[in-house]
Amino acid sequence: MQLIESEKTPMANGHSIKTPPKGLAILAVVGPSLVWAAEFIGSGEVILSTRVGAILGPTVLWAIIVGVVLKFWIGMAGARYTVCTGEGMIDMISRVPGPKNWGVWITLIAQFAAATISIGSIAAAAGIFVHSLIGISPLFAGWMVTTFALVVVWLDVFNFLKILMSFFIVIVVLGVLYVSITVFPGIETILRGLLFDVPAVPDWALASEGIQSNPWREILPLLGWAAGGFASQVWYTYWVIGAGYGATAGRGYGKPADEHMLKTMSVATARKIKGWCHVVYADASLAMIIGVVTTGGFLIAGAGVLRPNQ
Repeated sequence: MQLIESEKTPMANGHSIKTPPKGLAILAVVGPSLVWAAEFIGSGEVILSTRVGAILGPTVLWAIIVGVVLKFWIGMAGARYTVCTGEGMIDMISRVPGPKNWGVWITLIAQFAAATISIGSIAAAAGIFVHSLIGISPLFAGWMVTTFALVVVWLDVFNFLKILMSFFIVIVVLGVLYVSITVFPGIETILRGLLFDVPAVPDWALASEGIQSNPWREILPLLGWAAGGFASQVWYTYWVIGAGYGATAGRGYGKPADEHMLKTMSVATARKIKGWCHVVYADASLAMIIGVVTTGGFLIAGAGVLRPNQ
C-alpha cells in the first residue's frame, strides 16, 4: 500500500474516514459485536450447549472456550480486512485467484443449503414464540418475523438493529446467568472443565435415541457452532460496514474496495484506519466475552437442570 504525505485523501463516495475514538470512548461505538452475539446466542448455543451439558456435564467447558476463541480470530480478522479496505468478506472471497467468483459460488451454494435448514428452523421457533405471546397462527407469525428481518436488513437500519439486539442480549445473558448461578457446580468442577478432558457418554444417555457412545459426536458440533458457523463470521463484516468503521464510511453493502483510494492513501488516513482496527479488536473481544460467558452458562444450566432429570 503506497502512503503519501497529504492531510486527507477523499474517498470516491465523497465521505472521509472519521477520526477513531480512543480509550473508554471506544465503548460508545461498539455495536457489530452485539448483533453478532445476538445472532449466534439465539441459534445453536441454546440447543447444543444445553444438550452437551446434560450428556457430558461441565467437564467439556474447554470445548466452548476453544470454539468461541477460534471464531473470534476468524471474525476479527475478517472485520479488520473490512475496516482497512471498505469491502465485506464476500467481495474478499471474490478476489481469490482462479475462475471469476468461483469462491463466491461455492459459498453461496453451501450457505443456501445450510440456511434452508438453520434459518428456517430459527424462523419457525420464533414464529411459535410469537404465537404463544399473541395467539396468532404460528405460520403467519413465522412469516411476520422473517419479513421483519428482511425489512431491517433491506433498509440498512443498523442502529435500530443494534439497539434491539442489545436489549435481547441483556435479557438472554441475565437469564442464563441466573440459572447457571442457581445450579453452579462449584469452582473445582469449573476448573476441571478447563483441562481438556473428554468424558465417556453415560449409560443412561446411551439408552436415548440418537446418542452414540463416542463423546466426540457431541463435542465436535459444539466446537463448530460455538459463536456461530461460517455465515456468522461473514455477516460480522457486514455489521461492521453498517456501523461505518474505518474505510467503510458511507459505502453501504455489496460494494468492492476503492482501489484508487487504497493506492493513494495518505499517512493521516492510514493512521485513522489503524485506529479503527483497535475499535474492531475491542468490538470482537466483547463478542468473544459474551460468547464464552453465555454459552458456558447454557452448558452449566444443561448440566445442572437437565442432567439430574435424566
